[in-house]
Amino acid sequence: MGDVHELMLAMDLPGDLSDAELAELRWQVGLGPRPEHITRDTIVVTEVVDAMREGGEEPVPAEGGDWVIQRYPGPAWESGAPRAASRVPGSCVSSLVHEDAPHGKRWALTCRWEIHPDGYPEVDAFFRSLAALHRDGGAFFGYLRWYEDPEPDAWLRVEDRKVVAHHKGARVALPWEWTVEGGP
Repeated sequence: MGDVHELMLAMDLPGDLSDAELAELRWQVGLGPRPEHITRDTIVVTEVVDAMREGGEEPVPAEGGDWVIQRYPGPAWESGAPRAASRVPGSCVSSLVHEDAPHGKRWALTCRWEIHPDGYPEVDAFFRSLAALHRDGGAFFGYLRWYEDPEPDAWLRVEDRKVVAHHKGARVALPWEWTVEGGP
């Protein structure tokens, strides 16, 4: 558990999100079931068949001699229901609220989670979907904090249709980008 980060984000999303966008957002934050439009991924496992079996998934032969596993992707967060955090003070929770106010409709999203490197691919996919839903000028606030640090490691914002991290005024790699971009 030593690699746990606290992820906090709060953002306003347009009030006119489609039913499919809302279903996927609810699923990603643990507030709804997997939508029907989320299909199985096919993973080629030719040289790592034994490693894949440990997850309980049985590879099957595919055309061309490859072995593959087909599975549904997971959400960024399994359950949005409030629960006590295990490493950071307070609780972990997801909340998505619709407001139909005189100044306009919006969806207000707030999430506070503990994330572990095992969940980085799902959080990365979630961030990509959030950036796609974000509209210019929409409110967005977020940070990442290693569970033992008193201050955030990085502040999050949306730039050029991508969720990015900043530390002390400079753009830094998100934890799941470290292997690609060389670390913090």
